[in-house]
Amino acid sequence: MVTFSDRPITRLEDLYGEGHRSAVEKLREAVDKGYFIAVLGARRVGKTSVVKTFLNHYGYKFLYFDLSPYMGLRAVSFQYLIPAEIGFNEKVLSSEAQLSLALISLRIKKVKLTGEVFQANMLSLLRELNNKYNRFVIVFDEAQVLAFVKGINYRGLLQFIHNNYRNIVVILTGSMPGLLEKIISPISAEEPGFARYIEEIHVPRWSREETVNFLKEGFKNKNVSFREEELYEVYEELSGIPGFISYYGLLRLRGLKHEEALAKTENYAISQWENDLKTFLKVYNSPLYIDVLSILAKTLTGATWSEIEDELERKLGRPISKSTLHRILVNLLKAGIIQKQRGKYIIIDRSLKKAVNKLDISTKHL
Repeated sequence: MVTFSDRPITRLEDLYGEGHRSAVEKLREAVDKGYFIAVLGARRVGKTSVVKTFLNHYGYKFLYFDLSPYMGLRAVSFQYLIPAEIGFNEKVLSSEAQLSLALISLRIKKVKLTGEVFQANMLSLLRELNNKYNRFVIVFDEAQVLAFVKGINYRGLLQFIHNNYRNIVVILTGSMPGLLEKIISPISAEEPGFARYIEEIHVPRWSREETVNFLKEGFKNKNVSFREEELYEVYEELSGIPGFISYYGLLRLRGLKHEEALAKTENYAISQWENDLKTFLKVYNSPLYIDVLSILAKTLTGATWSEIEDELERKLGRPISKSTLHRILVNLLKAGIIQKQRGKYIIIDRSLKKAVNKLDISTKHL
């Protein structure tokens, strides 16, 4: 059944796309094996839908932390780490664990919640959950935000859970794989991190056929008139991103014509990509990233290493070292912002290209 929605899907019967259903099954297998898991994919590709559908369908007990509202912030207080969803019966906990859950959920106003108090109560709660359940799941949605959380040692917290609570599985979702790796296991860490042990599950974009069939089925069920070429245009302009395609479908159901619905959806997509770019640039603090992206945003088929190097040196008016350009391209690839196809580097998302151009223009006027 096709569902047009601007909210995550939670039922398996509503989850569209072979790759998305496959991701749910891969997630079940990884959780059963007790792996540390990263669910990865582009902005609005359906990572949250996959995770929520998995939790709902298989009935795992869980805590769900939604960090998406804090994308793009330079600093995030640990007090924002309030569980968005508590997927178990709190009454089965001891009074001590219930108090710990109440504290980290900020229900108790009289206690001054410092970072140390937060971490101690989080670990106390998780210790009991680890002993009570054969498998318990903690989800940090858009986990790259953890890089900007102040007041607690989030990396130490994750490492402690991984090392000591064997019945607890951590799921991180992220639209920037390279940032998650940098966050969890930085090169500068004194001890080897555990990012190498993460089971990565990639949520794909929809194919052209999936996009067209999804929209056809949804429109026919609601008696929305359309021309088939419009559906192909939606696929091309929104680059197969399910969340944006569903948003377009929702606008059509509300009575908007194709052109207006697609324009509104594109503007929404651009704003989402802008947030991702700003988050990325706060971690990799160099204007050279914008310079490289602006070069690629102006190409239709991408650019080779030498073409990027030549254009970048022309733009800067000075030579650039090969090691610097290599680092920039590797970080952009790991972040999922660009891809490499047939020896060329390319931005495949049209909305992302427009977001890059907007950011480039705003940067020039600073």
